[in-house]
Parts: sequence; C-alpha cells; structure tokens
Amino acid sequence: MATIETWATEKIAEYGAIYPMVGSEWLWLTVAVVFWLAWHFKTSAAETEEQAELASRGHNRDSYKQNVSEW
Repeated sequence: MATIETWATEKIAEYGAIYPMVGSEWLWLTVAVVFWLAWHFKTSAAETEEQAELASRGHNRDSYKQNVSEW
C-alpha cells in the first residue's frame, strides 16, 4: 500500500517538497560553522587570558608548599 509506485526521477519531481524549507541546508550549515568557530575563538581567548594571569603570579618551585594543609 505504498503511495509511490515508482522511484523514477521524473516522477519524484512531481511530488514537491518532502520537508519544509528545502534548500536551506547551506544556510543552516553556514550558521552552525560560524557559531562553532566563534565559540572556539572565544574559548581560546578566555583560556589564554586565564593562563597568562596564572603565569604572571610568579610561582617558583616551592610555591606548592603554601597549599599543603597543616593537619
């Protein structure tokens, strides 16, 4: 009981769009890639800033001793 009797390409063109907004895939792909790149650049900048702040604290080889608890 299929509504499509043949899968010939000239017949499929008569049925029209199967889902809404056909042809907008490139737009959505572009939006996704731009968002992905912006997120990576923003995250990278934030991590670089955090690493620079940690490096500027001037730790030496004995700095870890300040974090040891006195039990």
